[in-house]
This record gives sequence, C-alpha cells and structure tokens, in this order.
Amino acid sequence: MAFVLNKIELTGITTADEEDIVIYMQDKEISEGTSRIPYPYTIEHARQWVEDNQIYEEEQGFNCNYAIRNEAGKMIGCIGLHFNYGIDADKTEFGYWLGKPYRNQGVMTEAIKKMAVLAREKHQIKILEAHAFDFNIASQKVLIKAGFTPTERVAGLYEKEGKKVDGIKFVLAQ
Repeated sequence: MAFVLNKIELTGITTADEEDIVIYMQDKEISEGTSRIPYPYTIEHARQWVEDNQIYEEEQGFNCNYAIRNEAGKMIGCIGLHFNYGIDADKTEFGYWLGKPYRNQGVMTEAIKKMAVLAREKHQIKILEAHAFDFNIASQKVLIKAGFTPTERVAGLYEKEGKKVDGIKFVLAQ
C-alpha cells in the first residue's frame, strides 16, 4: 500500500531495494546519526534487514518500516515505527534515514508528516516520539519542521561504538 504526499510515497520494502539500501549506507553519516545502522554496511546487512521486515509483515499483518520513494518509485530513504511500547500502545518511537542526494529538499519533512498520518490512521498512535543525537542538528531541524517539540535532553541515551551519546527527545501529540 502506498501513502502519497507531494510526490513522496511510503511503501513496503522489497528485495529489489537491497542494492539501493547498500549504496546509500556507504554514507557514514547515516550510521553516525542513527543508533542501529552499522558501518560499513554490506549487501548481507541489507538482505537480512529486508528479510526481517518481510517476516515482521507476515507475522503482524502490517509494515513497521517503509521505503521512502520519489515520484519515479525509486527508494531514497526509509522511515519506520519501532512499536517500543507494544503493538497496541497509543505511542511509539520512530526512526528514519534519507540518501544524501535527497537531503535539504523537504523530503524527510514530508515523509515524517506522512508517517504521522499513517501512524494515527492505521495504528491509532496518539504520540510519536523520536530521538536525535545532540550533534545531529539536521535531524533536530527536520523534526521541528514536521511539528515535533523537543521535550528533554537525555544524557547517555545511546551507545555508539562503545561510547555513550547524548540525545534529545522530540514528541508529536496527535
């Protein structure tokens, strides 16, 4: 199922996306700005991640991660709900990444806004949460542009490469 907003689609992830995922993951900034994406990123990582998504969809009956696609249908990023409070909870955290050629064009702001609508309409999510590393100013700005409010600074929230990293929690109440 596709959810469209201003030429940006959120669709399921397929095995055909694996090569694009690997290409974008060669940008170390994506790994540095996220808590779960390794670097270097290999085709084996992509295959396992796509397979995990397909298993989740089969077991739960819905996607938790969505490909962000441009108007030509090409995968240019990803956005996903974590369901960290449980599948039936009315709040969840989400995460995202976007390929470098598509940054600073409003694409991620559009994708986040669409994800908020999808979360509310499909999953009855009333509160969306996102965390951005202290140093990830671009992510903080996109969350604010998408209507999120920074609510707290969390010391040592993440661990990256054996080091504690501080983050800022952002919330959107719908």
